[in-house]
Amino acid sequence: MQRNLRAILAALLFAAVVVVSANAQTVGAEDDTWITGSGTQVDFSNFGSVNITQLLGSQPVNSVVSFTGVPLNSSLGVADTLVSRGSATIGSAFAATLSIKGLALGSSPDMTLQNGKVYHVAVSLANQSGTGQINFTSTNSEGGTYSSSFTVTPIFTFTNVNDSTERPHTINCSDAGSACSFPINGSGNWVQTSSTGFDPQTQGIPIVPSGVQVGGYVTAGRPRYGGIQVGCGGTKSSGYGCGQNNELHGAGSLGQAIHGTKPANDCATAPAPAPSPTPVPVGGGCAVTGGGTGCATGRPQPSAIGQLVAKPVLCAATAN
Repeated sequence: MQRNLRAILAALLFAAVVVVSANAQTVGAEDDTWITGSGTQVDFSNFGSVNITQLLGSQPVNSVVSFTGVPLNSSLGVADTLVSRGSATIGSAFAATLSIKGLALGSSPDMTLQNGKVYHVAVSLANQSGTGQINFTSTNSEGGTYSSSFTVTPIFTFTNVNDSTERPHTINCSDAGSACSFPINGSGNWVQTSSTGFDPQTQGIPIVPSGVQVGGYVTAGRPRYGGIQVGCGGTKSSGYGCGQNNELHGAGSLGQAIHGTKPANDCATAPAPAPSPTPVPVGGGCAVTGGGTGCATGRPQPSAIGQLVAKPVLCAATAN
């Protein structure tokens, strides 16, 4: 009897190991792309150790500058932001590396100084080597929740729009004297993508092509299926939904407002199928089917945090 019990326990243990191994899915490195929403701003009067008057020789008429996105690469559509997520093996709790690889913004309107000079302000990355991490928890067979943190180190370039002979002025946030790098912390929902379950294109979320050069980084891409979609959640039985993407602007974080977006609403490929659920035609909201994912229901106001400030914006599924 003892021998039979051991045999049975061994068989059960083997079966358990087989089940775990069968359910464990390794997801390769993926990229996410976004477009920056309207209302993204920088208050240069409270931004690290930056001194605009010293840099440009005159005080700005308004120290708060608004920005819009500039496409990183034509192969990425109108996306102005690129975030890389490392490979991971899905389990009850797992993690992946996270870093920002591309950022391109331009002032709109440009900065006007009290001496009458006008400067266009461009935003790029000081480096692509910043590291962070995203931690996942599985709460159902298709996905769960996540928390994330990574650092953004931008460069601001000021160009005199009326005098091409004046050399551009720069603020590099990686310089100790500027001290304007900032962390982005966030949280939200995630869901696995599959042909039999959550399809990103039904939310107007396109694939990201691989092999695209952005600075010194070459995109790993993100396929339509077989990956992880952050910012969306739910199950096939209860329904899926996508809300404001907190990966780039977690509530209360310093980076709360670098972007205001619906998850990955880069619209890099078109046309995509009509979103379902259908986005509400006002910034920051979305309709959610059963098993809602905490969509934003209103447009948050800019906060005086001395960092990039944004309001969420929705992306038409048929846009390029």
